Amino acid sequence: MDVAISGSTLAAEQGILTLLAGGDQDVFLAAEPIFQAIAKQYFLLGGPGSGTAMKLVVNTLLGIGMQAIAEAVVLGETVGLNREHLLEVLSKTAVIAPAHVGKLAKVAINDYSPQFPLRLMNKDFQLILKAAADGHIPMPATEAAFRVNSEELAHHDEEDFSAVLRRMEEVASIAEIHSAPMMR
Repeated sequence: MDVAISGSTLAAEQGILTLLAGGDQDVFLAAEPIFQAIAKQYFLLGGPGSGTAMKLVVNTLLGIGMQAIAEAVVLGETVGLNREHLLEVLSKTAVIAPAHVGKLAKVAINDYSPQFPLRLMNKDFQLILKAAADGHIPMPATEAAFRVNSEELAHHDEEDFSAVLRRMEEVASIAEIHSAPMMR
């Protein structure tokens, strides 16, 4: 059985992870007491490999979502919105996924300390794009997000994947507006 984990270190500490399993149903049921101890929810998604496949689907949305947020924030900054207010308001809207809300709070203070490092998001983007290529599935948004992730990874390999927002600000030449020191 494969079991992929969806959730941050904080979610693990709080016992509210989501587990994505693939494999035999009897084995899954036998492992249920373990799942209950560490996770808020858990799913058997099919045969072996299904849990890992679902994790790639989840991380597709996570990575593309962060790229979309980065682009939206840069647009807002470019048209004159205050960065602090922009990030605060976005974090309170229904369009920001819960996984991204905490990222916005850290980005607001230029804290890109790794919770989910760029290198791991980059690895997942590579796996996602390989699976898509194997299935002859075009994924232009994922390819674009991967490109920006790779550019930021080349400069800051041990930072959080949310640092793509900083990359977009640098590309738009607005990063110097809020060059407060990074909090670690």
